Amino acid sequence: MKKYFMLLCCFILTTGCFTKNKTKNIHTIIEEEKNILVGINYPITNYKKLDTIIEQDVANIYEEFKSQYETLNNLQEQSELNIDYTYEIVNNRYSNVTLYIYINSSILANPISYMKSYVFDQKQNKLLTIHDIITDDNFSKYIAILKTKLIQQYGECILLDQVKATITMNYSYPLFTFDHEALTTYFNPNEVTASYCDIIDIEIPLNSLELKIPITNETKTHTVIEFVANPRILDPSKKVIALTFDDGPSKYTEEILDILNENNAYATFFVIGNKVQIYSETLQKMVQFGNEIGNHSYNHKWLTKLNPTDLEEQITKTQDIIKQITGYTPTIIRPTYGSISQKLRKQLSLDVIMWTVDTSDWKYKSIDRIVKNATTNIKDLDIILMHDTHERTVSALKKIIPILKEQGFEFVTISELKEIKILREQAE
Repeated sequence: MKKYFMLLCCFILTTGCFTKNKTKNIHTIIEEEKNILVGINYPITNYKKLDTIIEQDVANIYEEFKSQYETLNNLQEQSELNIDYTYEIVNNRYSNVTLYIYINSSILANPISYMKSYVFDQKQNKLLTIHDIITDDNFSKYIAILKTKLIQQYGECILLDQVKATITMNYSYPLFTFDHEALTTYFNPNEVTASYCDIIDIEIPLNSLELKIPITNETKTHTVIEFVANPRILDPSKKVIALTFDDGPSKYTEEILDILNENNAYATFFVIGNKVQIYSETLQKMVQFGNEIGNHSYNHKWLTKLNPTDLEEQITKTQDIIKQITGYTPTIIRPTYGSISQKLRKQLSLDVIMWTVDTSDWKYKSIDRIVKNATTNIKDLDIILMHDTHERTVSALKKIIPILKEQGFEFVTISELKEIKILREQAE
């Protein structure tokens, strides 16, 4: 597994660093094993030096997690690694990337959460330290503001002795990001706080500090899109199936949409919320081509293990970002890893959609095997599970659609599948 992961990282870096188009891209790793669940999303910036560092850090976290939790033999002992991210470019020059690492396990008293941050100067091709941002003469002012805000905002869990020992002129302050308005400094649990505190962040307005780098104001505008439904006329006498795609969008989703459109076929995409902004045009194209969008959580956390507050955040943040980008609000959800319970069903306000046919395209590299899984013994009203995060899925889909069409199937969305069931019941 380690060899495979590192080869994968090398391939991404090799193909990414020579591209002239510095478009944002997200790499996704979803794994499900006997005792291990892995959900990782992180950005590929196409700046070789930065990507190399991020890739290596992710690989190290992954390998450390596997070494600690993979050997658990009790089937009841399950462990999850989730890596989420934020990614913003400031003044078309500074890449701000954060990774949020979350580990949960049945052998832990409480989940583990911590973060890493990276501020990269594209022009100088280097990672910046906080001393590259703030002038030396102004650094003592930064420290004073930071200490004051820490006590004001997190006084109930701040450890004053640790604050005094940690926040000094010589401390490297490795966790920080900035935008055109504020500099944000982060502290991981136990760094300057008691163990019951989560990651904390302190925002300091840039106009309170003297900076070494020029920052100009950026006006951010959001285009509000109004979703207009354009229902198709359905023939309930026809055999129908629903193609569904999980874990996207990705760089492969556009080609999948084109294949569907060329074949007058429609599908349902269960998307991860933290990827929607970067692939906004892809989401808009989904709706434009008549496909359906479903909720697949915000960052692919194990939903059945979340408390009600965290679960609500996973669902609501995804609903909100999809509506903001497309004007469309999903009505359906597919739980991560296909893990569902009666308790989770009761907590969810969206219709839970599972599947009847698993192509295992996430597991098998053989295109022919994926095609066989998707086209053998397929029945009317089947729901087929695929993933739009693999190139092999694109190749398989080109073969799957003609075969199923030859078998007399039409391709509909999940909502259309439900409507056809209702029409048939009414006709009886």
